[in-house]
Amino acid sequence: MNEDRLKKRYERERKARQAAETILEKKSLELYQRNKELEEFKENLEKQVFERTHEAEKAKTEAREANLAKSQFLANMSHAIRTPLTAIIGFAEVLLQHSPSREERVKYLTTIIGSGRHLTTLLGEILDVSNIENQKLELNPLRFNLPNLLQSIEQIYVFNCQKEQLEFALIIDSVLPEWIVADPTRIKQVIDNLLSNAIKFTQSGSISLHVKFSFSSNTLHIDVVDTGQGIDDDKQTLIFDYFSQGDASITHNFGGTGLGLFITKSLVELMGGEVELESTLGVGSKFSMSIVCQEYGGECKSLKSRDIIAHQSVIIPSLVGNILLVEDTEVNQQLITLNLQQTGAKVDLAINGLEGLQKALTGEYDLVLMDIQMPVMDGKEAMKSLKQLGVNLPIYALTANVMPSDIQEYADIGFTGTLCKPLELENLYQVLSQHLTVCGDKVANKVQETKLIAQDPKIKALFYTELDKQHVELTENIHNLDYAGLIRITHVIKGSAGSFGHNNLTNLAAHALLLLRQKQYVEGVHHCTNLNHKVAEVLNEYND
Repeated sequence: MNEDRLKKRYERERKARQAAETILEKKSLELYQRNKELEEFKENLEKQVFERTHEAEKAKTEAREANLAKSQFLANMSHAIRTPLTAIIGFAEVLLQHSPSREERVKYLTTIIGSGRHLTTLLGEILDVSNIENQKLELNPLRFNLPNLLQSIEQIYVFNCQKEQLEFALIIDSVLPEWIVADPTRIKQVIDNLLSNAIKFTQSGSISLHVKFSFSSNTLHIDVVDTGQGIDDDKQTLIFDYFSQGDASITHNFGGTGLGLFITKSLVELMGGEVELESTLGVGSKFSMSIVCQEYGGECKSLKSRDIIAHQSVIIPSLVGNILLVEDTEVNQQLITLNLQQTGAKVDLAINGLEGLQKALTGEYDLVLMDIQMPVMDGKEAMKSLKQLGVNLPIYALTANVMPSDIQEYADIGFTGTLCKPLELENLYQVLSQHLTVCGDKVANKVQETKLIAQDPKIKALFYTELDKQHVELTENIHNLDYAGLIRITHVIKGSAGSFGHNNLTNLAAHALLLLRQKQYVEGVHHCTNLNHKVAEVLNEYND
């Protein structure tokens, strides 16, 4: 009996011990898993802390470097701005406090004007950078003559290189289209930036501009090659950053702000292309860029650097008749009169719509060419008055405002037709031949380009004198936000600049004028600022 109880007791204790061991083993395993998880968590936490600390240190270092670069950039900008300001204020004080000779006055004033234009260029670059950062920089694609643009660039840089005793060559590496649709102002800007840099860093040797066109991809390829000092491999990516320069001594030794290449790269990328650099220290550099064009047409198969302009000749008719020219801008008065008189026609001039109305009523004319935007009375009001008074002369609107809606408005008022400024001689002579008498031999022995480009030195000098005044007025109107004044000045520039080969000014003025008339004043003033910047560049090139 006792033995049975002992066996039962032993069996209970054995089972209890097994249960306890099972529970203990299970708890031990759970504890082990928890400890393992804690170790892994600890390791991950330490890793994350290390990574975050490393990232924070890296960000701190980058921020410090960025701040240092920004401080250096601001110091450079301050120097770049203060240098011309010093000249402007200093020479202005000399003129105010002393009585220099006429030669000295001219010298001082020339320095003041040059320094002021340099400041305008600098502010234009800063504005470009701001627009690029804020993604507000817009392109203005237009159809333009590519060979003409290249020739204008060549003319400038042949002269600029000669001043530095460098050789310059424009090399056409393929057949080029006669015209392309792209932004001519920005294309010229990026080429100017690269060529100006090449001149700056080339002490001797040559600079060449290579141009070719890929018809399969609508892509314009441009290379600027120099024999300058070259760029270190580790510096080649830095030069495209506007808060960084390849060498801190560059600004000290060569001047400039370091904005040009950053702007160039940004503009080229905005035009669907890219910029590449090949450079060998002590040998030279090659900057290559590609620009995608929206459209193209025509072909120029054999271009020599001095025969870039495609000479589409037009024969000047020999005519008899009287023309009344109603135009308020002095440059246009002289230029258009000169080209009208070459036909043999007699030209009478009126300087505003009211004077034109009076002369049309009292004189005998075969044709009237009337500007639209004029003081006292504009061309539209004069036309309406002439129609009411029963005058049935052929009267053509002579204007830079040639939107389809504008042309329709002129036709509705009663104008016989419209001639666009800058005038094309072919169109002008067709109109003259329709309304004047062709005498004797049907043509004269004269040939001109179809574009009305002024060659007379006096008229050219007058144009640049007037452009200088317009530059001052633009600056004042932009500062005062005088929209009416901006509309008037951009209209004048749009109508005259192209006649002197400055199609980029015509295009910029046209775009600014359109925005202002649509009451998009913020963008309009922005485009007027860009226009003013380009006007300053044109004046600098002319004065140099």
